[in-house]
Amino acid sequence: MTPWDKLASIGYHFNNEFIMKNKTIEAENFAIYISDSTESNDLENTVLEKYLNETVSIVSKFIQTDHLDERVKKCESFEVDITLCDEEEIQSLNLEHREKDKVTDVLSFPGYDNLRKGAEDLFIFEENIHFGDIVICREVCERQAKEFNISYEQELIHLFVHGFLHLCGYDHEISEEEDKIHFSLEEELVKEIYENMGLDNGRVY
Repeated sequence: MTPWDKLASIGYHFNNEFIMKNKTIEAENFAIYISDSTESNDLENTVLEKYLNETVSIVSKFIQTDHLDERVKKCESFEVDITLCDEEEIQSLNLEHREKDKVTDVLSFPGYDNLRKGAEDLFIFEENIHFGDIVICREVCERQAKEFNISYEQELIHLFVHGFLHLCGYDHEISEEEDKIHFSLEEELVKEIYENMGLDNGRVY
């Protein structure tokens, strides 16, 4: 199954079983499209919106660094989809796409195999790049926020950044070296988001 088949499958699954609430967070040439299939009021959460606005700004800068391929940076606009779901839904997706029958915190479904610097077989035919889909489980996010003694909004940002790096081609599960690279970048991005908002990074990696 190609990444595009996965994205189509996810969209079909959600759209046919849930009434989706939607919101867009934009900054310059980067947009996050958020869908919420739960009964939460996250899309009306002004604190979360502030975090996401800052996140969009930081991610936009990251796209223009040497971490990503030159072909990516030449595009005019960028976007990513986030879906908030419950434990039952994320377990179903985890089983369907990763053959792991368990609840998890975040899943990433990339639009491209690899967008990192020097990526092979990278063909970009449009001026807009859709990085892919990130699915976050609200209940797990809430529990982990309590475990790390941080806010729900902070944990959600951590999960988004973690998932976004997966969309770029980083994968901590491949090797110990890739694990260090992935989490080092995650820490760097989250730290910058927090600092810009006047917060300390209280999350344990």
